[in-house]
Amino acid sequence: MRKHWMPFGVLFVVWSAFLFSFVDRLTWTPIIPLASRDLNISAAQAGGYMTAFYIGYVMTQLPGGYLTDRFGYRRVLLISFLVMGTFTAAMGSVEHYASGFLLRILAGMGSGAVFSAGVRAIFDWFRQNSRATAMGFFMTASSLGVTVVNLFVPSVSHRFGWHTAFYTAGLFPLVGFCIALFLLKERTPKTEGNRVRRPFLQDLKRLLSNRNFLLLGLAGFFAMWATWGTATWANSYLNQGLHLSLVEAGYVMSLFGIASILCKPLIGILSDWIGGRHKALLILLLGLFGPILIAFGTNQSAPLIYPLAILLGIASYIYSPIMNTAVGEAVDRDLVGTATGLVNTIWQLGSLVSPVVVGTVIDATRNFFFGFLTLAAGPVLGTITLLFFKEKPATSR
Repeated sequence: MRKHWMPFGVLFVVWSAFLFSFVDRLTWTPIIPLASRDLNISAAQAGGYMTAFYIGYVMTQLPGGYLTDRFGYRRVLLISFLVMGTFTAAMGSVEHYASGFLLRILAGMGSGAVFSAGVRAIFDWFRQNSRATAMGFFMTASSLGVTVVNLFVPSVSHRFGWHTAFYTAGLFPLVGFCIALFLLKERTPKTEGNRVRRPFLQDLKRLLSNRNFLLLGLAGFFAMWATWGTATWANSYLNQGLHLSLVEAGYVMSLFGIASILCKPLIGILSDWIGGRHKALLILLLGLFGPILIAFGTNQSAPLIYPLAILLGIASYIYSPIMNTAVGEAVDRDLVGTATGLVNTIWQLGSLVSPVVVGTVIDATRNFFFGFLTLAAGPVLGTITLLFFKEKPATSR
């Protein structure tokens, strides 16, 4: 019986790690108005805290995958739990901008290896006929993180202060560490499970000569620019632009997160049903993302913001399962793992620069509309990029 349930215990642990990495990433965003006044920092500096997290996160994408192959996903995830929790909780004691910037980088470094380690664990414990289901559940963690943060962070900050929100967010991964000690096991010995080492530069050259791969990397950069820039600044817009309380803004953004959770498996089913026509579907989805962003940023009606938040939640994430699938089908099968690590690094650069660029625009214009206009430029450019993508004929691969 224990062996029968072990895969689900492992799946729960890696899903929790992925969820907590997003909770720790996004805890800052709902409390920007409150904490910025306390720390006496500008909007650009506030966006810089999100950028700092992405610096650490992007830095450890490829090294995290290598360490997972070299030392096993159990060790990597246990260390990730500890690093994420420790440095997120430490943000609660920050009094100066520079020290907070460093702590955010370190927390991001703790999160960088979680995705590759989680995927490796799923491949270790789940057979091919159940692996996609496990992967689908695993991927809900990123969207659920948005909802969880917006449900608890504003309320905790309102009652106990923003420092306590960071202490609470940092406690989650530390609890996850304790659970992982008992539930997280490796099924395949590393000597059998590690992939055959190939010259990395040779793989890199093959990827960089693949036109479709490069186009998907660029389109994903523009899409992530909008997705995580929105996740950073939407709460502040609702609070300062529409004059909702931080708690009310959190409720609105929890709907944003719930919508993004539900849309991911549904779009995957639709994609399979229509025969995996990724180019047309991606162009449609990114094409709608920009106008929805502008509608959200120009709206001045508080009641209307609820349906707009739901639409924006769908638009901000619905493209991601299709784009990930398109990357795997654009490269040779023996390069799928390397391609995923490299393209995720490119995509996350959009997440890294967007918050601080949008914050700078808001500082310069004193108007959130121009911030959302800056965000909307991402999906527009991504849509244009995909027009040059040449989709391969469907195969049984």
